[in-house]
Amino acid sequence: MTILDTLDATTAVTRVRVLTGEDADAARRADKTPIGKSDCTYYCPDAATAERCIEALRESDERLRGRPEELMLWDWQCTYWEPEPGNPNGGGAVLLGVAWYDLGFFADRRDAWFGAMHQHIYKRLGIPLEDITVTHWSLIA
Repeated sequence: MTILDTLDATTAVTRVRVLTGEDADAARRADKTPIGKSDCTYYCPDAATAERCIEALRESDERLRGRPEELMLWDWQCTYWEPEPGNPNGGGAVLLGVAWYDLGFFADRRDAWFGAMHQHIYKRLGIPLEDITVTHWSLIA
């Protein structure tokens, strides 16, 4: 018996890509090499909160693409929606990654998610800070 044999509909996780990022778009990444990555998870207690969160990320991605000089320093990776099994309100987690291309920019901005501007956005979306996790990774070439 393998681990795959033990999976069924009650244990399987559904993850749906809702926005495409640089990790799934070779032209967008081009010749840039990430030096680090941040994994971000936003717990959304209901479907309306999740929709607001995904829409805010889509709008942010569009703004970033309008500033190509910043795309050389960092970029969004794909965004996924992972529904919470049994949540009667349609809640779950929005997951996204950030690719970092510049070590100095990463060192300066890696905790921006915790700053006043982002906290204001989270409040508007209805996501308390305790429902957000961010994990940073250093990539070894």
